[in-house]
Amino acid sequence: MKNALKTFERRIPARVLRGIGFHSESRGLIDRYIQVDGAWDEHLAHTREFITRAVAGRRLNNIVVLGSGWLLDLPIWELAEQADHVWLYDAFQPAQVIHKIRKHRNITAVSADITGGCLLNAWHAVRQYRRNGTKAEPESICRESFRPDVEPDYIISLNLLSQIGIMITGYLVKHVPYTPEEIEKINRLLQQAHLKLLVPGRSCLITDVKETYVDLTGGPAATVENLQLELPDRPRNQTWEWNFDPLGEYKPGKRTVLQVVALEW
Repeated sequence: MKNALKTFERRIPARVLRGIGFHSESRGLIDRYIQVDGAWDEHLAHTREFITRAVAGRRLNNIVVLGSGWLLDLPIWELAEQADHVWLYDAFQPAQVIHKIRKHRNITAVSADITGGCLLNAWHAVRQYRRNGTKAEPESICRESFRPDVEPDYIISLNLLSQIGIMITGYLVKHVPYTPEEIEKINRLLQQAHLKLLVPGRSCLITDVKETYVDLTGGPAATVENLQLELPDRPRNQTWEWNFDPLGEYKPGKRTVLQVVALEW
């Protein structure tokens, strides 16, 4: 693997990404960011500031970012100045991101299954059910662990933990009659595996932990928990709200606000 290259593929077939919905989800995310016209700015600033403080004063060889997305919430240029190399991992790398980093030899975007193989396992589970009506067990779908291509000095989990299983389980329940308990277990296994990637003293985590839906017509608000596990207590932490959808489109007729937690691991 040569650092001069800007992107690598970790064998996620394009048909799998399209079938599960990663291309449309990525496009939908940037479209929402544009549509809400600045409503995300405070959340993005909090996230970038937290990461900048977390890595301040460190001299690092390899920084690994899990869930790099569109780089909206990542202080990418500051990280590139502080580390020998910054590795951006996500299931799908937008062409705009590749273009943005193309002149920076110490930033590499990697398209990879950061669920540790669950994407392909879910794809095959649907095909197995269509062939013979057999449901794959949650443990067989979430049986592997992800490892980055390099030994990281620092890992950043970026607005990923609550989302790591959402698209996979959403795809599964469309095609296989999994119970709510089985879907919850798949999400929990994926979240547990993700937290195991974080190295104490050399990682930070930013994630939304709950969603609040505020009725735009004045009705009662509702709150949904987004994690299937408890986060540990950490002395260096911060919380804030993300005004995710003030327009009432994500949940029609309701403004969606996310509660975000940031932890130095």
